[in-house]
Amino acid sequence: MHKIAIFGGSFDPVHKSHIQTAELTFKSFDLKKMIFVIAYTPPHKTKQYAYIEDRISMLKLAARNMQKTEISLYEAQKLEMVYSYQTLDYFNSLYHEDEICMVIGSDSLLDLPTWKNIDYMAGRCKFIVAKRPGFEVNKNVKYLDRCVFIDKETEDISSTEIRRLVKEDYKKAASLLDKKVYNYIIQNGLYK
Repeated sequence: MHKIAIFGGSFDPVHKSHIQTAELTFKSFDLKKMIFVIAYTPPHKTKQYAYIEDRISMLKLAARNMQKTEISLYEAQKLEMVYSYQTLDYFNSLYHEDEICMVIGSDSLLDLPTWKNIDYMAGRCKFIVAKRPGFEVNKNVKYLDRCVFIDKETEDISSTEIRRLVKEDYKKAASLLDKKVYNYIIQNGLYK
């Protein structure tokens, strides 16, 4: 049985910490492949800032040099909110002989109990947790037994901060993004 990692998100925009998380996941676990799943509208977010087509284009640019990865438009093509358990079911049906794992940030651990059908999910997959700087994992967190952790911390970068920086200081925003993603944002006038 091979491991397949599902890395979902709005990627609005995709930044260096997203790619670092993907690379560390490969280094930490023997993966058959990683699938980036770009959300049309994530259940925990109320607004998207870039059009789905732009977010797909930026993700393709950021992941262009990564081996054993693909970008799935499963959620994006539905043009509506898709819950993680639905995405898990979809990939379990495609790869029924493989083990599906979901990649999340350590800050999402506290939110896991609020995920729709989380007990169902926890019974069918493991969560690969990327450690965020300054975030201590509480040993009493529910579903901790379903989590495996990447040893090394990822950079502390947020898409919210990048969107703010694009408005105020392009140079600092550029340091947090893949060069081609940064150029795409500037050329297309995103986040102004």
